[in-house]
Amino acid sequence: MQVNIQELVQETGLEEKLYPGRRLVKKYAQPGAYHSHSVVFDWRGEKLRVDLKAGLSGRDLDLSELKKYPVSYQAPTYLELVTDADTEAHLSEEEDEDGEARSGKSGGGGKKPATRKLDDPNINLSAFDKVTDGAIPDLADIEKFVVMGKELAQEAFAQAFENLKEQLHQTKVMAMDIMKGVSDIIQKATPGGGLEAKGNESVKYKYDTEKNAPLFGAASP
Repeated sequence: MQVNIQELVQETGLEEKLYPGRRLVKKYAQPGAYHSHSVVFDWRGEKLRVDLKAGLSGRDLDLSELKKYPVSYQAPTYLELVTDADTEAHLSEEEDEDGEARSGKSGGGGKKPATRKLDDPNINLSAFDKVTDGAIPDLADIEKFVVMGKELAQEAFAQAFENLKEQLHQTKVMAMDIMKGVSDIIQKATPGGGLEAKGNESVKYKYDTEKNAPLFGAASP
């Protein structure tokens, strides 16, 4: 499923532009202790990860702190996007042309060598070259979607993604609400402890706001 990256960011109300090599944090401050949370957009190379995290720092909390939050914020909820292959191919072609043009003017040859940002060894500066040239990929494909520790099947991506966008522009993000409307879609059960699901093991998630909300630290409607 293909989605628009910038439109997703805009749902949060953030005005900053997201591009490869950048990390944005949208804070959702809530009344009461251990209910505030954040959504982190972390774009590294060709992958963009969107994480729902407990706390306002956008960082992983120590287990001693994390366990004080509602269960829905303790279990991992994240979306992994991969930049569209066609867009990447197009950008590569533009870079090649730019390299030839620079070669003709300055006598140099080829592309700039891959270098790394001083404060983050995992980010390649070639990503920033694209930003400087105004060539920022807008489209990406959903590679993985996990809600409260459960990996969604591809059939659930469209509805869950729309639910996520709706949540992002509200005053808080409830992980369980991302599951609305996917009760009849088979989910891929992912065991803990590094184990992998075997055979055709699967479960169905039945969503009921009135019954489920109190279980995850939310008030009943």
